[in-house]
Amino acid sequence: MGSLGQTATLGLAMIMKNEAANLARSLAPAAGLVDEVVVVDTGSSDRSRELARGLGARVLEFDWVDDFSAARNHGLAAASTDFILWLDADNSVSPEGLAEFRRHLAPGGEFTLWATEVVTPQGDRLRQKRVFPNRPGLVRFEGRVHEQLVHPPHWGAVQTGVEILHWGYAEAPAARQKGERNLELLLNCPETLAGDFYWLYQTGRTLFNLRRFIEASAWLEKAAAAKTDNRGLWGHCLILWSQTLVRLGRYAEAEKIARRLLAREPGYGPGHYHLGRLLYDAGQARAAGESLEAALILGPGDQAWGADPDECNFKAAFLLGRIWAGEGRRLPARQAFGLARELKPSHPEPAYALAEAALAEGQADEARGHLQRVLELAPHHRRARELFSRLNPDDGVDAHVR
Repeated sequence: MGSLGQTATLGLAMIMKNEAANLARSLAPAAGLVDEVVVVDTGSSDRSRELARGLGARVLEFDWVDDFSAARNHGLAAASTDFILWLDADNSVSPEGLAEFRRHLAPGGEFTLWATEVVTPQGDRLRQKRVFPNRPGLVRFEGRVHEQLVHPPHWGAVQTGVEILHWGYAEAPAARQKGERNLELLLNCPETLAGDFYWLYQTGRTLFNLRRFIEASAWLEKAAAAKTDNRGLWGHCLILWSQTLVRLGRYAEAEKIARRLLAREPGYGPGHYHLGRLLYDAGQARAAGESLEAALILGPGDQAWGADPDECNFKAAFLLGRIWAGEGRRLPARQAFGLARELKPSHPEPAYALAEAALAEGQADEARGHLQRVLELAPHHRRARELFSRLNPDDGVDAHVR
């Protein structure tokens, strides 16, 4: 497909309001690397429109009508390129990412290009359709908020390695303001009022993020009972419902919901991961180990709802190591800690756990090596410094840290 894509054009479509502080990071790097930029402004009172025009964008003014899809579709109607990339003003894509998108383009192609949105600094990862053919009447966004791209069902899907950074929820006050805005739109959305699973789920999820757990539980319970073919989001709905019950101190109910999920989806890795974490926190180490081991085998991350699979794998492996170490299963424990270290080499705790495991087997030199690694990563790691001093009573710790 890539060899055919040399003549297809790629445009950028963006909506914004008062994004003057973000455009240098979002629009500026991409503007010169696409064939057209269409920006829909929904009522900025800062210099956003002026700055966007200065970067070569065609800026359209659009009266905000409490509908993100309406604003996006206004921009799509003005686009003239063969394919369209959509970004928000708090998103960015690298030049290398744009080049990868272009390699897949082909004139007349009927496919979408998927990328991974990475939420910073939280690290959540979500697969999304980001590039699509410009076909008026055949492709559009739907939904007042958390809008979805709708296109003919026969179109193909191309999975790319492109990452889209999203930093709009990095600061708590801004995140809360956006959450309250989204909640108001969701509560008044016709699909929510009609009992549609996706909108019930998004309402519950938004309430969860706003820490309104009693309300979140009620909406997620409604969503769990609604009909849906989206197994990934249904699974996350039950995980989120269970997590909400944990926040409310209703642990037995939380475990019941987690087991309900796995009764229906026994091969769902995130469900095993969540149950394992729940049981571990409840002190049921052996049962937690079984669930965490299953999560590692099945894969504990899920692109449908954004959990970082590497982070989940790391936590599953590290907790499994602790469980097995507590049961005296030294070799499996060391293997689990080793896997955790491979998954996150910059984290000091797996190396410290390996040092303790080596020392328990009388391997003092190996333990020193692991502690050296801990102190390189975290020079003020108190437990590592104390253990290192006990192993080297005649030498100062700092002499061994380079």
